[in-house]
Amino acid sequence: KQAQRAGQIIRRVHDFVRRSEPKVEKVDLNQLVTEAIGLVEPDSRKRNVAIELVAAEGPAEVQIDPVMIEQVLVNLIRNGMDAMRDIPLDRRRLSVSIERRESGIEVSVRDRGRGIPPEAAERLFEPFFTTKTEGMGMGLNICRSIIETLRGTLTFEAAPDGGTVFRFWLPSSEQ
Repeated sequence: KQAQRAGQIIRRVHDFVRRSEPKVEKVDLNQLVTEAIGLVEPDSRKRNVAIELVAAEGPAEVQIDPVMIEQVLVNLIRNGMDAMRDIPLDRRRLSVSIERRESGIEVSVRDRGRGIPPEAAERLFEPFFTTKTEGMGMGLNICRSIIETLRGTLTFEAAPDGGTVFRFWLPSSEQ
């Protein structure tokens, strides 16, 4: 099942890069986020990262391409786990929350890593910019493009007690 989903993701990213239209449908983000966490769970166990989910009360429906948004979620969660690679095991917690905000739904992914240095922060969404030795520097750039194609926003900020919070907002399906 995961191999089939990975194939779907690769095909959709390829279509997106070629600028085909996203396959938009009404989706409950609570369910989609749960599925994305399920995809990365084996990796999180291996890395000793606990993932906590705070779902929105009731359905959090948006008009999206679910495969593309799942890819955004997987990328943000994996980046958060990467950010905590060098911190003590007892602090390796990643929080994912879903909330209704300003006639839309906001998803936050918060790590407890060392944060993003200011010189990297201003270039984070640039194509081919990476802070990882094995990275291509396309993940966050593609994530932002996907979110903006769906009339949303993707931002980040330093978390008050360390780490980083990435947030994306999408208009609710009533919009």
